[in-house]
Amino acid sequence: MQKALSFDETLMSSLSTKITVSKWDDTKEAYNQKKYKEVILNLFDYLDLNIRKKYGNAGETYFKVPHGSIVVEIEITDTHFSVKAPFLKIGANQRVPLFRKIAEVNFSPLILSQIKLDKDQLNFFYSTPLHLCEPLKIYYVLKEICHNADNFDDEFISLFDVEALHDPHIEDYSQETLETIWGKFKSYLKEADEYMEYFDQTRVGYFNWDMINITLKRIDYLMAPHGKLRTDIENNVNSLYSHDNMEDRIQRGKRFLDTLKNKSKEEVLADFYISESFIPTKSRSDLEHIVRSWEKPFENATKEMQNKQYMAATLTLLVAFYDIFYYNNVPDDVNSKMVNALKSAAGQDWGASAISLYNGMDAIINNKAVKSQNGTQKKGFFSKLFG
Repeated sequence: MQKALSFDETLMSSLSTKITVSKWDDTKEAYNQKKYKEVILNLFDYLDLNIRKKYGNAGETYFKVPHGSIVVEIEITDTHFSVKAPFLKIGANQRVPLFRKIAEVNFSPLILSQIKLDKDQLNFFYSTPLHLCEPLKIYYVLKEICHNADNFDDEFISLFDVEALHDPHIEDYSQETLETIWGKFKSYLKEADEYMEYFDQTRVGYFNWDMINITLKRIDYLMAPHGKLRTDIENNVNSLYSHDNMEDRIQRGKRFLDTLKNKSKEEVLADFYISESFIPTKSRSDLEHIVRSWEKPFENATKEMQNKQYMAATLTLLVAFYDIFYYNNVPDDVNSKMVNALKSAAGQDWGASAISLYNGMDAIINNKAVKSQNGTQKKGFFSKLFG
C-alpha cells in the first residue's frame, strides 16, 4: 500500500448553500425594532428565499415545511410563535422502553424543544411568546427539531412499535446512479480494509483511526446518505472523537465498517435519495472559517512533511479536507480548489500525494492558485523542496 486513496467527486449537484447571508441582518434589525413576525419571516428568507411563497398560507401565519422524513408546522399568532413536528404514531407494545427513551432524548440532546405525547402520537414541540423570538434562538429551535426528528425516527422505528406519520418528500435517484452508489460503497469499504490490514501488519495501527474517519466521510461526501445509515455514520464519527482510549475507538469503528459490509444492496440503497431540507444539516462556511478550521492540521502536516513522514501527512490532510466537506456547505470557489487537490493526490505515492494536498491547502489558505483542472501545477513550497 504505497499509494494514497482514490478520489471520486461528489454525486451531488452542488455543495453550496441556499442561505442568503444579507437576510440575517434584516432578521436582526426586525428584532431590534420589535417587529417580531418579521423576525420569523426574514429568518425563512435567510434559509431559503422560496420558503414563504412555497409553504406558507396567504397571511403568512402558518407554514408546513418538509425536512427529510418529517414535516414542520409553524404558527405565528399576534402573541405566540409555535413549532410542531409530528413524529411517530405509537403502537400497543414496548411502550415502557419507548417512553424511557423519550425521557432520555428530552433531557439530551434536546435543549429547547421537547417530544410530547398527544393521544397515540408523538410530536416535537416548542412554543414561546412572540416578543422572545430572538433570531439565533429561533434558528436553533428549528435546527434542533429538524435534525433530531429526522435522525431519531428511523432509529425508533427499528427499535420500538412505532410507525411514521408522513411519507417522506423524496425524489429517487436514477437506477444508474444507484448502481454507481452501490459500487462505490463496496469499493470504499474494501479499500479501507486493505489499508487497515497493511497498517496493522506494519505496526502503525494508529493510522486506522484516520482511515475509518476518512472512509465514513468519503461515503457522506460522494453519496449523501439519508435515513438510518446517515444517523449511524454520524454516531460513529462522533464516537471516533470521544474521550475513550484510542484503541477502543478504532475497534468500534472497525466493527461498524464490518456491519456496513454485511448490509444487503437493498438495505443500503434504501437510504439513498434526494430529500428536501428546511434547516441545513451542514453549517454555512466561508474562507475565513475554513482557514481557522485548518490551522492545527496544517501545522501538523507541515511538521510531518519536514520530517518526511509522507504517509502521516497525507492522512492528516485527507482528514482535514473531508472534515470540511462533512461539516460544511462549501463555497463553489473553495470546493473547486479542494477537488483539484484531491484529484491530483489520488493514487499517487505517499510523497507526491502529501505534496499535492499540502500545496492545495496552502493555496486555499493563502488564496492563490496551485493546480488547475488540466493538471498544470505551479510550484508550491513543498514541491520546490521535494519535487
